[in-house]
Amino acid sequence: MFFKFILFSVALLTSVTAFAESPKPIIREEHKIIIDGVEESWRLEWVNTPSPACTPPDNPDWMNCPCEGFAFGERGDLVLVRKRPGQKEERLRLGLLFSEAPADFGEAVLQRWDVQARDYTESETPGFASRLQARPIVQIMRFGDYDHDGSATEFVLQIGTLPCGKRMSVVVGVSRHNKRLHAFSSVRHPETPLVLQAEHWESLLSAKGPINVIHWRCWDHASDTEKELELKAEKGRIHVTLREYECKKNGRGRLIKEEAL
Repeated sequence: MFFKFILFSVALLTSVTAFAESPKPIIREEHKIIIDGVEESWRLEWVNTPSPACTPPDNPDWMNCPCEGFAFGERGDLVLVRKRPGQKEERLRLGLLFSEAPADFGEAVLQRWDVQARDYTESETPGFASRLQARPIVQIMRFGDYDHDGSATEFVLQIGTLPCGKRMSVVVGVSRHNKRLHAFSSVRHPETPLVLQAEHWESLLSAKGPINVIHWRCWDHASDTEKELELKAEKGRIHVTLREYECKKNGRGRLIKEEAL
């Protein structure tokens, strides 16, 4: 299961696709960003009107694990559009990065409104939908220098979940080594997007050197091994090492596996 999310094959890693323009695109979010001294426009665009995802009453299971990070959301054909003066528009189809529920094939899912503590008791009360829609829309593109190349030109995008509450995510943007829109990868596997838990990406963002994070703890969902990742980002290169340990009654045991991812 771990490798299914950490390294999975996605057609056209740097798939800046050329497909027909939709007659009625829906702009979800748009930002200005300065790259190499030039102001660019980046926007998330639904090709057509999105459908609800992990939102009551259509989905009463919005509070369960598969919807963690996606409730209260929307789904559909989503494109990251980049406009740079004097250059042809770039379009990256983000649905190709999603491979699990609640997304269908080729679909992307974005959280639209934050989940609040009181929602767990009020989601079935009259007027909840109206109160929900009055909330601010969640910002998706929060730019940071996740690969430590000196430029904050990428953002974290959740693409799935693992049991329970692990928000599996990629980083999307441009870098020193690839100036086209793409999903970032590790040094070891440049052909596939690197998928980490969202909180691990945030830890890497602020790290001053190599860091160790736990991907899967002993006895989590009956696992008899513990998986730890060593993450290091330096000059635009991301290094990942997996270490797997046996589990004992009193905690972690001996190292049984180590490999670069």
